Amino acid sequence: MPSAKPLYIFFGHHKCATGWIDGIAREACFHLGWRFRIVHRPVDFARYGSLARLVEVEKPDFLAYTNADRTHLAGLPAFRAFHVIRDPRDVIVSGYFSHLHSHSTKGWPELAAHRARLQQLSKEDGLIAEMDFSKERLLQMGAWAYDHPDVLELKMETLTANPTETFHAAFDFLGLLDPAERGPAKRMLRGLIEKLNVLNQRGRRHTPFHWPIFPFRFPQQTLTPARVEAIIRRKSFKRLSGGRRHGQEDVKSHYRKGQPGDWRNHFTAAHIAYFDQEFGDLLLRLGYESNNYWQAPTRDENTLL
Repeated sequence: MPSAKPLYIFFGHHKCATGWIDGIAREACFHLGWRFRIVHRPVDFARYGSLARLVEVEKPDFLAYTNADRTHLAGLPAFRAFHVIRDPRDVIVSGYFSHLHSHSTKGWPELAAHRARLQQLSKEDGLIAEMDFSKERLLQMGAWAYDHPDVLELKMETLTANPTETFHAAFDFLGLLDPAERGPAKRMLRGLIEKLNVLNQRGRRHTPFHWPIFPFRFPQQTLTPARVEAIIRRKSFKRLSGGRRHGQEDVKSHYRKGQPGDWRNHFTAAHIAYFDQEFGDLLLRLGYESNNYWQAPTRDENTLL
């Protein structure tokens, strides 16, 4: 008797490319015919009393938990997941510009107050204020259990520098990447089905009453590598940023610059000292103790960074 399907989860953290990853996971779920559910903060499951109860009632196939706090994982059913972290110093810089300019404050009154404060501060003082504002979320990243056998641990720097290879690895870890060698006829049929699903999904934007161009959808049990690559191409930094290339900065865009190690361009000695005071050995525990980690990856054309 086959075992029950686990719950599939993406665990992320604020300002760790969660919007980008959510978009890819959401589109993958469309092709799989799955229910996708995103949860940002405890307020999103407060009416259920716990995250586990939300899952029990709503029965999502894929859960995106974008501010992952291990204290809320108790009671979840068996799951298979991947977890993405980022250099906390880049989280601070990204958070500063996003919270100052672009991030929605809807449903987040604390951010509205924080933004008002940032608007009154210099960038130097604003980065200190951002460390205080983001401290709880960064400590949650540090408190994560990194030895769970059913969670693939990834760094945003790796994921965004080599998205095709790394997303293939992530979906393969989840058991969702189609490994089978197929004959020409089967590959052609699978390709046709995927194209018809795309017409069902995207055609709704261009028709009256959002009717699909093709009215049927054919859920798939797995994703082909080619389909994963097509999803990633649609979610590239260039597309999401309105045509900018990596390193071209727009401080008011939610996709501001996309450059790992950008904290070096903004942190002063005072910022480094304050970070060390507030976060101790966090960089060491997360594997960011080397300042050269971000120089190594070779980016491909679909990278977010």
